Amino acid sequence: MSRKLLALVSFIVGLHIVEALTLGTSTLGSFLANGLQIFACGLAAVMAFGASRRGHGLSRTFWLIFGASIAMWGVANLGWMYYEVVLHSEPPTTSAVRFLFGLESVLIAITLFLDQDKDSPRIDAESVLDFIQIGIVFFFIYLEYYYVPAHRLDNYSAFLRGMRVENVEDALLTALAAFQALRARKQHTRKLYGGLALYLLFLTVCAALAQYLEIIKPAPTGTLRDLLWTSPFLVGAMWAAQWQPSPAAETGSRLLRKTFGELMVTNTTFALAPLIILWQVSQLEAEWRLLRFSLLGVSIVCYAARLGISQFHEAKSANAVQTHTLAMDSAINGLSILDAGGKYIYVNPAYARMIGNTNREAMLGKSWREIAASRDSAPVESEIREALKQHGKWFGPLTVHHSDGTVVPTEMTVTTLPDGGTICVSRDITERVSAQRARDETEIKYRMLIEQVAAISYIAELGINGQWLYVSPQVETMFGYSAEEWLANSTDWMRHVPPEDRPIVNAAEEASARGEPFQAEYRITRKDGQTIWVSDTAVVVRGSDSHPVMEGLIVDITDRKVLENQLLQARKMEAVGRLAGGVAHDFNNLLTIIKGYVEMAMQRCLDRPELHRDIRRIEEAADRAVTLVRQLLAFSRKQVLRPKILDLNAIVVNLDQLLRRLMNENIDMKTFVSKDIGAIKADPGQVEQVIMNLVVNARDALPNGGRILIETSNVDLDSAYTLDHTVVRPGPYVLLAVTDTGIGMTADTVAHIFEPFYTTKESGRGTGLGLSTVYGVVKQSGGYIWVYSELGKGTTFKVYLPRVKDDVQVSPAAETPAFTARRGHETILLVEDEPAVRELTQMVLSERGYRVIEALTPEDAERLAGNNGAEIHLLLTDVVMPGISGRELAKRLTGRYPNLRVLYMSGYTYNVIAQDGTLEEGISFLQKPFTPQVLTQKVREALDRPVSVK
Repeated sequence: MSRKLLALVSFIVGLHIVEALTLGTSTLGSFLANGLQIFACGLAAVMAFGASRRGHGLSRTFWLIFGASIAMWGVANLGWMYYEVVLHSEPPTTSAVRFLFGLESVLIAITLFLDQDKDSPRIDAESVLDFIQIGIVFFFIYLEYYYVPAHRLDNYSAFLRGMRVENVEDALLTALAAFQALRARKQHTRKLYGGLALYLLFLTVCAALAQYLEIIKPAPTGTLRDLLWTSPFLVGAMWAAQWQPSPAAETGSRLLRKTFGELMVTNTTFALAPLIILWQVSQLEAEWRLLRFSLLGVSIVCYAARLGISQFHEAKSANAVQTHTLAMDSAINGLSILDAGGKYIYVNPAYARMIGNTNREAMLGKSWREIAASRDSAPVESEIREALKQHGKWFGPLTVHHSDGTVVPTEMTVTTLPDGGTICVSRDITERVSAQRARDETEIKYRMLIEQVAAISYIAELGINGQWLYVSPQVETMFGYSAEEWLANSTDWMRHVPPEDRPIVNAAEEASARGEPFQAEYRITRKDGQTIWVSDTAVVVRGSDSHPVMEGLIVDITDRKVLENQLLQARKMEAVGRLAGGVAHDFNNLLTIIKGYVEMAMQRCLDRPELHRDIRRIEEAADRAVTLVRQLLAFSRKQVLRPKILDLNAIVVNLDQLLRRLMNENIDMKTFVSKDIGAIKADPGQVEQVIMNLVVNARDALPNGGRILIETSNVDLDSAYTLDHTVVRPGPYVLLAVTDTGIGMTADTVAHIFEPFYTTKESGRGTGLGLSTVYGVVKQSGGYIWVYSELGKGTTFKVYLPRVKDDVQVSPAAETPAFTARRGHETILLVEDEPAVRELTQMVLSERGYRVIEALTPEDAERLAGNNGAEIHLLLTDVVMPGISGRELAKRLTGRYPNLRVLYMSGYTYNVIAQDGTLEEGISFLQKPFTPQVLTQKVREALDRPVSVK
């Protein structure tokens, strides 16, 4: 209660006392006393209306009507003040003022008959009919017990009679308020009517005391007895001001089931008003016949209407109940209702099936303990009771075991009802549990698969700095970090990527932002500092709450990158080899012309020594060019080899003394050859060149002296070795290793070491073709060469040549054929697409007596052979020409002319007349560049050789 209100009430009481003691019953005193009473009524009415605004449901209507009743008394008091102050008399016995005082009781009675069960703020039609009945009852009370008798009594007697009627009415209303409080079904309603009963009791006592004092000593308004009329209104104001709606009014309270007696009282109340009115009508005199029967008719109509409306609502409620029952019976979820004693009062078919009882009617009236198995309910019973006690509801899983052994997993909700009963809603979750179990099994299998595959699986937020949500345990094997360590700093995972590779990752991230898959190959620095190559592939998927995440796999591709680099290097060497072979072919044609004319010039100037000496210098330069071209051919693997079955140890030992003469005094060279070493098939001259070049290269790597070690041994290269060296075929090999303790090489130098003209030596030392020649010879011989070097620690070259089972061939001493100057007379078909070479060859052979038929192309050769086929003894043809090759031309012509001999000439013959650079047996071949002497010698040998069977 507000202190201001309490102060105001005290002020009003104080004014009453001051007025009574000072002004008394004077006109001003009466005016002030009546004004204070009217003000008290207005204050009480305002407080009641405020309580109505705060109220909910029935309390709002209650306070509204209660405030109206007090306001009505204030209006009536205003009329009384008019008569008393202005007219200086009391209101007449039959005046409207006295009737308005009686309306207060009518409105109070209306509040007592508000429908507590509905607890609604609205006044419905049934309530209006009840109010009309109450109004008729009180009208007849006023008419019969005051108005009609008052005409036969004097004013004082009429006044006493009116007071007694009011006292009886107040006493009855007080008793009725107490009765309503006792029968109220809700706590807040009980408090409301209990407060009204106390107020009415106080009002009745004060009114009775005031009337008693008025009877003893009549006096107008202005005495202390006026406080007996003002005090109830001040008490009513304080009651309304301190009243607050109870939480029970908002949330509902425990409802008690109506007993038969309560139903009888309620239904009797509906019929009581017409009966009272009927009795009152019977007591009225005949002159009031029209009024009494009219009001009786109205009462009966109101009762009939009230009954009809009630029956309509009951029928409507019954239909709603039937509809709800059908809906509950048809529900998929199980539904049951239990009373406060735990007995079933409703069970739908679905609930009965879940419980395992097909006869749901048999469950009604039985306790849940009789139906449920103890092993099902015992684990959760205490939990359910505690939840219902604290929160009024419980939700959780419950496993139900049927008598036939079936197990039904369910979810159940138990909720307390206002009347103390409970409602249970259950759902069969068998399918969901099965689906969850299947999903769990699938997830376990997926996790096992992911965690066993040799790749890192991860889930991360989008963006370079996105948080990683999951990473598989393989991260520890691949990166060296545990899953917890990686996830703890996952937003800064880019620090493990070298700066030069970060643009690759950023580009892939931008592509994923556009909806494309994330795909990148980059390097990662492991925890131990080692750098590896990885392939990162991911897709963007929708995570929880449509939050996009990235799911991907990271695979270690370091081995693949190494193999790719090896393959790339091999392809690069192959491309450079083709270029070198093509350049060597063109140079051979030019050198053929140079050496041919140089030799002829030297024959023509034998009598001029100074000119002869100059030409000799030209010949020496041409010879050096020939050596250079042969090295290019060796690198490009397009030189013609004459392989034999060799003992590598024998070649190494034979070269030992020669190689030692090439060493400086501060270089210690040692040779270790294994016993029982296998044989190899190679060109002995080329193998010697390989050894010489490797040893000389090792010597040059020791400017300050050191050691050189030459080793041979048998090795078997298995599939494990070929994993790191993809171009190698597994099998038996003979190893030639040359190791030095020199300056070593960087990784970049090793990557280019076999390229032609690549050298680390100063200008003027070496041509840069030594190791490229070694590379070409080894590859053309079917072998492999690998280099292992570290800066400042030396270098090792390992040459692997295929091991064969054939016996070593003993080479006979080479015989230098004597040059014959015998002139020829045969006819030669010369096919050469290079004019200068063709002209030189024709000139040399014509001078030796041969008849030469020149052909520019293979087509010309076939045409000329058709005209002179029988006369041609030798086909002298270039190998590589526009159109068909020299080998194909020879096949065509020898097929038509079996006695035709063939002599091939070329700068290189790779896969043209030689298989893998190995010259076939019985084929005559003239290697460019050649001299006139070699030309005439080869032509003579070809003509003197028997015709090949092929």
